[in-house]
Parts: sequence; structure tokens; C-alpha cells
Amino acid sequence: MTKKIENFSIHYFLTRALFLGIGFSLILKFTRQDSLFSFLVGTVLSLPFILMINKINKEKRNQSLSDYLKEMKFLGVIIRILFLIFGILLLSESLVFMQLFVSSFVLIKTPLFFISLPMILILIKLSLSKKDVLFRVSACLFPISLFLTLISLLGLSSYASLDNLKPFFVSDVLSFIQSVFYYMSLSISPSVLMLITTNEKNVKSYLLGSFTLIAKLFLILAIIGPILARLYRFPEYIILKEIKLLNFIEKIENIVALSWVIDVFVYMATSSEFIKELLPEKKKKWIHIALILVLYVLAFKFLGKYYTNEILIYYFLPMVTAGIFLITVPLLFFKSLKK
Repeated sequence: MTKKIENFSIHYFLTRALFLGIGFSLILKFTRQDSLFSFLVGTVLSLPFILMINKINKEKRNQSLSDYLKEMKFLGVIIRILFLIFGILLLSESLVFMQLFVSSFVLIKTPLFFISLPMILILIKLSLSKKDVLFRVSACLFPISLFLTLISLLGLSSYASLDNLKPFFVSDVLSFIQSVFYYMSLSISPSVLMLITTNEKNVKSYLLGSFTLIAKLFLILAIIGPILARLYRFPEYIILKEIKLLNFIEKIENIVALSWVIDVFVYMATSSEFIKELLPEKKKKWIHIALILVLYVLAFKFLGKYYTNEILIYYFLPMVTAGIFLITVPLLFFKSLKK
């Protein structure tokens, strides 16, 4: 049985994880400064889906997700396959964009296979451990991540200018709808991973994660403006270069950016645990480890090596994950109501 703070921490990280390298830059391309409104609207519209996941977990109780799906027979098999595809997509994305982020700003000359190797070793270690270990680690990392996030928000607030945000309402209706859709997909799709827990209260953690995203987007727009923000792949990292503490402590962006690295790590580890939960019981651990190693090789050898593959993930991941979410979660929700 996981504790409340552990469940809260995991969901907080999952809410934010897909915005590193994808969320901010993708949504800004559609609605520029109006992205603030799309984030707000998307947060409100996402709450019913979070409540659906809460209801499923309430009905599932202490059952594992695998056992819960077995009760649905053939339909459960279909959902299991979709969930496995979903988990593999999320884990592959996290490996590729972690490599992209680190190789772009921190370890520029380091080979891709070496960048993600420590993460892979940790995932294998977690695979051989109980699920509780991941949740305890998440609870320990949560205050560190929250502190770094608050430092970045406070440190950047003095550089914000409201003039950079004007004028509002420059986007057409279709672009705004697309922007809201992408926000909802990227912020709530990872919440499916919470089905491996027994947590029934995900709303507060989602709102806290969304608040930090909205605050960071406001600072991106208010500091570098919507035009430059649309050009950068990692605008959330670019603005960190502006931080100065006490007017003389500079170049701390890599330290503050650890909050994003923690987000992706927890999201990666939870995706891995989600896949493990759905695998056949016989030799589950070894199948899981083999799958992690295969995805690791694919990430640095093919997916992360070619820019065209990264672009495909960038544009199509939100649509694919949203599609799987809208098929599986309502089916499980209606089952919980019927039961």
C-alpha cells in the first residue's frame, strides 16, 4: 500500500513530464501568448478525466491492474495490449528526449548511448526491486523538485515584462482548440500510469503540477516574448540562463534544471513499472529487463540519432497517447460504474 505523499509526488511529476522538449514549444507554435488561456482552459477540462481515473482506482481497490483487466476477459486483453503500447511509447519518448536535452545543453560531446546509460541501470535496479521503492524515491525527490521550481519562478519573476504578452487573442479558434487538445493530452495522458496505484485522490497533485506549468509558461512569454519562444525547442531552459541570485550568483541554470530531469526520471521509471505490471507472470522480471535494453538500444541507435524521428515523436505522440487514453479510460470507467 503506497502512502498519500508518495502517490501525490508521482502524479505531480507525471503531470509535468511531457512538457520538457514537447509541451511548451509545441503549444506556443499554435497560440503564442494565447497559450496561457489554453493552459487554463485545458486544466479545467482535464479534471473530469482525472476523476475518471480516481473512480477506476476506487473500484479496483487493492487489485493489481493486471488482475483487474483479467476480469474483463477479451476486452481486458485488448486494453492490456493498448496499455503495453502506451507504456512503451512513453518510455521510448522519455529516453529520446532526455538524450536530446542533455546532449543539447549539458554533455554536448558525449555519445548518446552514454547519456542514458545511468538511467537504464537505475531502471533495471528498480525492475528487480519492489514497486514501493519507486514511490519512496519519488517522495524523497518531490521536495527537492518543488524547491528548485520555486527558486526558478522567484528568480525569474523580476525579469518578466507584461508588455511582452500583449496583445492577447491573436489566435484563431481552430488553433486555440488544437492548443487546448495538446495541453490536455500531454498533461493527463501520463495519469493513466496511476492505475498501477490505489490512489483515489489525484486532483490536488494535478492542479499543483498544472500551476507550475502555467507559471513557467507565463515567465517564458514575459521574458523572451512569444516570437522567440516559438523558435526555441527548450524555451523553459533558455529562460533559466537569466537567473541571478543576490545579483552575483550566475550560471545556475543546470542546477535549477534538475527539476525537469527529476520529472522525466520519475515518469520514465513509472512507465517502466507500468509495463512490468502488464507483462505475463512467467519470467516477468527478465522479460521486462530485456525490453528495457531493447528500447535503450533503439533510443540511441535509431530514434534519437535522426532528427526526422524526433520530429515524428514531437508531433504524433500527443495524438497517439490521447487516442489510447480516450479508448481505454472510458471503458474502465464504465466498468467501474457497472460493477
